[in-house]
Amino acid sequence: MASTKPIRQSTAAAAARKRAAAKPAIVPGDLDFEPVRIADDDDVPEERVPLFYIGDDEYTIPKSIPRGVALQYLRHASEVGHEVATAPLLIRVLGEDAYLALEQSRAMTGEQLEKIVDIIIKQALGEQEKEGKARRG
Repeated sequence: MASTKPIRQSTAAAAARKRAAAKPAIVPGDLDFEPVRIADDDDVPEERVPLFYIGDDEYTIPKSIPRGVALQYLRHASEVGHEVATAPLLIRVLGEDAYLALEQSRAMTGEQLEKIVDIIIKQALGEQEKEGKARRG
């Protein structure tokens, strides 16, 4: 015999239906712009290029750093300052192993580190960094 108890909906499912019901239907002709379509991350191959070598070991960064990384860096920098926000940017772009290799290198000079940091920031921010410097200067 079947149970006569009503089936309870999950709270998340009920909340999702409420949000969907609350959203007004937008007809494409009502907009004066086309929605932006962003590819799934799985559809974007990550090509990496050499950034530095320690001895014969090559360390790479993405040829094209995702814009989301720049946004995360800018948000973090606005909260704690650019200097403090730089380490998490380096870890995210280089990866933990490459960052640790830099951290543990006794042979790296300050000039070399500065060059690596400058390249990563320039690659992450692209034109935004140039525009920011122009406004500051």
